Amino acid sequence: MYLLWVLTAISLYPRFAWMSAFEGSENNRNLDNDKTVAIPLILVYGGFHYAVIGIGTPPQTFSVFFDTWNQNSWITSTKCPQYKYPMCKFHFKYNANKSRSSKETTEEFSYVEYGTTVNGTITEDIVKLGNHYINHPFGEVKATDGKTLDVATFDGSFGIGFGSTETKQRTILQSMVNSGVINKQVFGIYAKSNANGEIMFGGYNEALYNGELEFVDLSSKQAWMFFIKSIMYGDEDLTGEKCQGIVNDGSHHIYGPKEQVEKIYRKLGCDPSKLCEVDCSKITTFPQLRITVKTTEFIIGPEDYIDKEGDKCTGRIFDLDQPAWVLGNLFLDKVYTAYDVEHARIGFAYAKIPSSTLSPTPRSTASTETTKKPTTTARTTTLTTTPTTTTQPITTTSASALSLHHISMEILVIMAFLRYLQM
Repeated sequence: MYLLWVLTAISLYPRFAWMSAFEGSENNRNLDNDKTVAIPLILVYGGFHYAVIGIGTPPQTFSVFFDTWNQNSWITSTKCPQYKYPMCKFHFKYNANKSRSSKETTEEFSYVEYGTTVNGTITEDIVKLGNHYINHPFGEVKATDGKTLDVATFDGSFGIGFGSTETKQRTILQSMVNSGVINKQVFGIYAKSNANGEIMFGGYNEALYNGELEFVDLSSKQAWMFFIKSIMYGDEDLTGEKCQGIVNDGSHHIYGPKEQVEKIYRKLGCDPSKLCEVDCSKITTFPQLRITVKTTEFIIGPEDYIDKEGDKCTGRIFDLDQPAWVLGNLFLDKVYTAYDVEHARIGFAYAKIPSSTLSPTPRSTASTETTKKPTTTARTTTLTTTPTTTTQPITTTSASALSLHHISMEILVIMAFLRYLQM
């Protein structure tokens, strides 16, 4: 739920490069031709992805992060004073007064997001996802007490987490079902660390993974957490008793129980109290990390879990004082993940390697779906975007570029979430 260390890069990122991604695409794929909506995910610094949505009538355009760790929806607002909160100065802001379909309330919210508390009031408006329009409530951020979101690459967050929510508002999945856009509360994510990706609501995109999806039941009622059959590091068994994993698309790395991760450190010959720096000339000699969720073994090689920047090589597996494994983008880069809210399960398959970078420009696949708009509001205006002829340059971050302080902060917020799950 909580932390993207992509946050430090926004000042270098051209904010208008994503405009051509707004339309998305909609196709009937998988799940017996259920309604699906595919939204492009745009790669930014750090290997993270965001989507482009519209809110209001006419649509105001924003970049949002689809967060698998919570269910809250919020967006920065013009009600947030820029002179007081830098977060509201450096982002596009929703203006309820410029939307004919806005329904403001006096209901207040306070969410903890990425180590920062955001506060404000709930508003309901029409959200544009791909070519569909959805009535959806979200928080208008008026104040914040932290700095981690000041230079974030997104203007807001739409939670797609599992379990009991911190708010009484509908989740975006529930709103999509209520609006008739999709039939089922399921979605699939393809998010390679070196390419643009896709989130598909209502189904899974078979063109983006190999073989069959293998599902496993969730082990928690509050998160996308599941039992892991085995974790091996070379010939070292790291499974432990009642081994559980939780996927986190807001983390760059993999985190595991302290006792198990120290076994990895010993083989790497690094100091667990510092960033795990290793001899670059030995990378090819280090073992593979092999994670078996059910029957399929997912392999993460040393060229993946060790980041090389010049002559400096740094490990990307860190320890936690908790029994669960947190599988961030280091793991998710290898897999296509399928999330099934209705059956409380999560599925995995090896993600296909893109033959070319996925373009944020909408694909021209024919659709049998008819664009649907809420009947409560007439819409005569559509968003005008500036098409681009080239895709945004792909950039990635180096783990060694992250300071020990950043890693420590990420661990703190992950630990806070895991403790919350144990309540």
